[in-house]
Amino acid sequence: MEFTEVSSILKKISDDLGLNDTYYVIMSKWQQELGNNKVELNGFKDGVIFASAKSAVYVNDLNLRKRQIINKLNQYLGKKVVKNIKCEIK
Repeated sequence: MEFTEVSSILKKISDDLGLNDTYYVIMSKWQQELGNNKVELNGFKDGVIFASAKSAVYVNDLNLRKRQIINKLNQYLGKKVVKNIKCEIK
């Protein structure tokens, strides 16, 4: 029987869920760039940020500023990682 290290299993799970260094940078700068706490960050996968808001007003505001927010987050990351933001009403 072959054993697998727990650290390699946790890394695989984290990578599959998109919970890597990139996600943590995005998470730490998300509220700062939005300027409010009305849009909740739900996840990040394949260059797409997934978010939700309780009101269409906040979704619309996010969509209007989407390019600006993506550019700022990519500046923090040092490369073009974030390609899109998808936001839905909760």
